[in-house]
Amino acid sequence: GVDADFLEGRWNLIFDIYEKNTLDMLAYVPNPGTSGLEPGPTNVASARNRGAELAIGYQGGEGDFTYNLNGNISTYKNEVTDLGAPVDSLNQPIFTGNVFGSGDFVAITDIGLPIATFWGFETAGIYQTDEEAMADTAQANAVAGDVIFVDQNGDGVINNEDKVVIGNPHPDFTYGFTAGAKYKNFDVNLFLQGSHGNDIYKGMFRYDLNTTNLPISALDRWTGEGSTNETPRVTHSDLNQNNRVSDRFIEDGSYLRVKSLMVGYTLPSEVLDRVGISKFRIYASANNLFTFTKYTGLDPEIGTRGTLEIGIDRGFYPSPRIYNLGINVTF
Repeated sequence: GVDADFLEGRWNLIFDIYEKNTLDMLAYVPNPGTSGLEPGPTNVASARNRGAELAIGYQGGEGDFTYNLNGNISTYKNEVTDLGAPVDSLNQPIFTGNVFGSGDFVAITDIGLPIATFWGFETAGIYQTDEEAMADTAQANAVAGDVIFVDQNGDGVINNEDKVVIGNPHPDFTYGFTAGAKYKNFDVNLFLQGSHGNDIYKGMFRYDLNTTNLPISALDRWTGEGSTNETPRVTHSDLNQNNRVSDRFIEDGSYLRVKSLMVGYTLPSEVLDRVGISKFRIYASANNLFTFTKYTGLDPEIGTRGTLEIGIDRGFYPSPRIYNLGINVTF
């Protein structure tokens, strides 16, 4: 790593390249059904993180006007290196992340892959006619308007052997930016943060129930030949299992968020001296002011639910936009 200051401290640079190996990580792994016990945490997993971090800062201005700019970016590559058991044993791979009430899992943790990689079926559009569906013997129950699932191994059957990596919940990089300025008695501060390259599994709707709301994309569902090649028909009898875990529900989770913006004004000292106050500042601020993203869910900043469930959106409550007015008084 490098940590350096330039031009009498106006410029600051921090740069690190790292490799971190974490051993014996706790994870919940399944027990044999014959045990009659729920799984407990076990020290089974090891992983390697490699990446780089860069932070640059600048202090500028003089006299009545001063300002500062600071930016940082961090990138890493995560890889599972050990699961503490022989290949194809009970503990390898580990499947996690149940969605839709289906009992099917979204994520796989296996040697050579990032932790909790999205795992499911690859899709290839929508059957436009019954004739097209009948010609595909791998999906015997499909009809026009159903999803085409890719037969990866070409055995003429769509089953768990056809599941593949469909997404990565880990970002390529995360970044942030802060800026502050002061002119005479006025001050302003801005904080931006973002993530790029991570996927989100949109699991916030219950497709296994017929009495729940559907996403707005259902309005653009397949209604006849040529109507769409993206959203399947809506039916109470889904014999083709159109809503099984697949890349249909993978979306780009990249975002840039205006995390906070604050503007303040401090009364002149000559005014405050008359009333015995050393400092009087009034300010207005906003948190989560704007979010720029292509993700169609409520909020791309969904966090995690355990070590092995990352980037699965089950309807996390979105970050609220908050406005504040305040006064700081020092006597």
